[in-house]
Amino acid sequence: MNAPMFTRFGLKIGLTVALALAVTAAAQQTTGNWHTFTDATGRFSFLVPGEPQHQTQKDESHKGGPIVTDTYVANTQTNAFIAGLTQYPPAVPLEDQQELTADRDNFDKEVKATVVSEERRQYGGFPAVEFKSKSEQANFHVLMVKADHRVYCTVAVYKTAEEPVECVRFVSSLKLINP
Repeated sequence: MNAPMFTRFGLKIGLTVALALAVTAAAQQTTGNWHTFTDATGRFSFLVPGEPQHQTQKDESHKGGPIVTDTYVANTQTNAFIAGLTQYPPAVPLEDQQELTADRDNFDKEVKATVVSEERRQYGGFPAVEFKSKSEQANFHVLMVKADHRVYCTVAVYKTAEEPVECVRFVSSLKLINP
């Protein structure tokens, strides 16, 4: 059954969001130094202010093989920007919309947020869900794209009532290079 795997992606990104929220207030980067960043595997890129911090988590507990999540976090004085890739074992079947729904739900559960809008669509030829969520602590703009056994994600975290233009810019900057 796929259910235990669903939690892993939402949990890892959710924990990263919590960490980003904790350090956003202390961040010293400005929003003017945007550039394209490509992950070490060359699978995807995104626009980001400054140099993101990278973290890899590997879960060896799944009998089908390891689940590997790479996350990149950049903070400004007011916002947090997170990009990630979770790679599931090829032997594990993952139904597209079911996986995206589970990842969305697990993300919101982890950050204690509620979906306020959602759009299902194709992104780079792959199934995707783009949604906005709100919690007591922050607002989230999230794009999740499922390409085979990989889920790509961009998350913009902001605390203002209106979404800053740089958050929209970041989320929409995701490029799948070698999905």
